[in-house]
Formats: sequence, C-alpha cells, structure tokens
Amino acid sequence: MSERDSTERRRHIAAAGLFFGPPLYMVGEFVHHQIEALPLWAAAISLLGLYIWIGGIMGLVHLLRPGADRLGLLGGAAAFLGLVAVTNIMLLQFVFTLVDRKVRAYPDLIAEIFNNVLVVTYLFGPTFPAALALLACGLLWRRIFPRWMALTFLIGALAFPTGRVGGMPWLIHASDFVLSIGAMAMGWHLEKRPELWYPTTSRSEIPWNS
Repeated sequence: MSERDSTERRRHIAAAGLFFGPPLYMVGEFVHHQIEALPLWAAAISLLGLYIWIGGIMGLVHLLRPGADRLGLLGGAAAFLGLVAVTNIMLLQFVFTLVDRKVRAYPDLIAEIFNNVLVVTYLFGPTFPAALALLACGLLWRRIFPRWMALTFLIGALAFPTGRVGGMPWLIHASDFVLSIGAMAMGWHLEKRPELWYPTTSRSEIPWNS
C-alpha cells in the first residue's frame, strides 16, 4: 500500500465521519424523544452515529496541525473523553426506558442505584460539546474551512447541552440540526478539497505530486 493510498483513505474516512456521524446521531436522538416505542433503535442509531463521528473528530485534530497542533490534540482528547460519557448516557437512557416499562418492584433501590451511576456518568457529559467547541475555535483561527461552516459547528456545539440540561427535546433537536449542518458542510468540503488535508498551501506541494 502506497503512502498516497493510506493518506487519502484517512481523508475520506474523516470526511465521511463528519458528513454521516452527526446526522445519524441527530436521527437517533429524534427517535428517542419522539418515538418512545423504539428505544433500541434510537440507541443503536445514535451510537452508530457517534462511532462514525470518531473518524471526523480525528480528522479535525489532523487538520489543525501544525499551526494549532496543541489545541487540536487537547480538543481531540477531550472529545474522546466526552464521547465515552455520551455513549454511557445513551445506554442509560435506553435502560431508563426499559425500567420504566417493565420494572415495578423495588423502585427505591433502583432509584438509588441509578442516581449514583448518573452522577459519575453525567459528570463528563459536558466535556464532549466543550471539546467540539474548542476544535471549532481552532478551525476558525486557522481558517481551514469557510467561516460560516466552522461558525455553524461552533454554535451547534455551544447549544448542544442547553436542551439536554433543561429537558427540552425541541431545543435538543435544533442544536443537533445546527451541529449537523456545520459538520456535513465541512465533511463535504474536505472531500472536495484534498489539499486541506496537508499542511501545505497548494496541491502541487504534496510530495507525490511534486
């Protein structure tokens, strides 16, 4: 396998992660809040979106080198910590739905167990949107994408926790939509502009094109 093939494959994965991951997560969240009869599908779609999104986050970390390398690494590491928390939250939401449906005995014991688990799980939940906002700031600083794309992504990241903290599904869906628009636009732009993947100023400076 040549260096070109390997590098281009990573670029395609990053672009696909940005383009498909956030909207899949958005759909899963919508199903969770609007179609209560499908908790398993909601969790599966959301987790699939998060899994695919990993490639996009790694791509953003890559794009921030070398000018904002430390910022990219810090944001990427925090994003992965947040992803773990968000994944656990999705699973807990699924468990809550099943418990609400099927378990009627020992409610006090169940409540105590879940409360303790939730404290630990939700503690790191805000890390995910905070990390996305950090990466978006790096993208704005480095001007890698058109300003509106990174700014839309930043607004979506900052709005991400608002509806979740307040328990307002409509605000959750709105923030997910804005975040998805920014991410999908960046993914599409990255797919169409290969030179963005390299810390050079033009496609002609890529080693195998020189």
